[in-house]
Amino acid sequence: MEYTLIYGIFMSLLLTALLFTKRGRNDADTLLSIYLTVSAVSLALAYLEILNRERGYNFPFLINSSVPFILLLGPALWLYVKRLITPDFRYKMVHLLLLVPFIFAFVLLFLNSYSADDTIKIASDRYESFLQEPLFLIIASMIAISNIGYTCWGLSLIATHRKRIKSYFSQTENIDLRWLKFLLIWALICYSCISVLYIIDSFVNLFSYNILQTIGYTIASVFVIILGFYGLRQGELFSGPTREYIINRPQEIGENREPIVKEEEEFIIRLLSFMKERKPYLNPEITLGVLSSQMKVSADYLSRIINTRLNMNFFDFIAHYRVEEFKLMCKDPSKRNYTLISLAYDCGFNSKATFNRVFKKSTGVTPSEYYLKSPNS
Repeated sequence: MEYTLIYGIFMSLLLTALLFTKRGRNDADTLLSIYLTVSAVSLALAYLEILNRERGYNFPFLINSSVPFILLLGPALWLYVKRLITPDFRYKMVHLLLLVPFIFAFVLLFLNSYSADDTIKIASDRYESFLQEPLFLIIASMIAISNIGYTCWGLSLIATHRKRIKSYFSQTENIDLRWLKFLLIWALICYSCISVLYIIDSFVNLFSYNILQTIGYTIASVFVIILGFYGLRQGELFSGPTREYIINRPQEIGENREPIVKEEEEFIIRLLSFMKERKPYLNPEITLGVLSSQMKVSADYLSRIINTRLNMNFFDFIAHYRVEEFKLMCKDPSKRNYTLISLAYDCGFNSKATFNRVFKKSTGVTPSEYYLKSPNS
């Protein structure tokens, strides 16, 4: 099991090296490399702690050396997510508060462990008397709350981000951070398993602390390995520069109770006619900005009309026309030799997964089921 820690350390260092040599590296990549570096440090110190314990405490200063660094993982991961969803992100003094738990834990450990006599430290660790002290419960609780809390916060930020970009883009595959959501869910599973393990052991005393620590850090290593495998396989993390885009807070979707004024009514008629006649949705890269330019209005005005008067976001607005276009193509005899995905691309979709998901949501059936039921099938 201890060998998994070595794999985790190696993977952390490998990914850090890849990020530092990445083409077009930005400060988001730097934040991720910091997270991976902290992971490598905490895993390496944990491995040395376990080795030191098993070989008779030749290096007493290693006792509890890995613990404070765990409190840097959650904040580093959260800051990485925050930077990714905020292209105009700026570092502020308030972000230094993210270091407070780490500093607090380090001070507590320094006063109660690091500065103690070696004989006392060794005896406390060997006989596990520290498990009965309030300090252990305090720091263990801080670690659980920090890692789980920041991971959940990161997932919440991604959910908000994915909702927001649908007010500006008709294709969101490359910017919806689906890959990061997947990794955060894995992080949440791993951190939760570790926390539950420590909680159960505090009541039942299943393992010695050495085994408990080994299992906990092994689970943490597994997450780093998953991060590396998934990142390398998908190419999202290390293969190129991050796409930058600027979005503002969109108008909330919902019915505007105020009556539609004549100017808005005329614009809606013009917009719907434009969509029917010019078919801008056939352009896979159509965005709110591009459509507002074509309509000669501001993006904010167009967004407000679509969200509050038509009661949908920009993504769903464009997807509706693309789905209807696909339905028409299914009924066209001249299109019968085309594959479904080629028809979807002709309608403006640029992702098979998105096409299938959007079509099923809109019609209640899959594209192939609809195609088979169409009049000319």
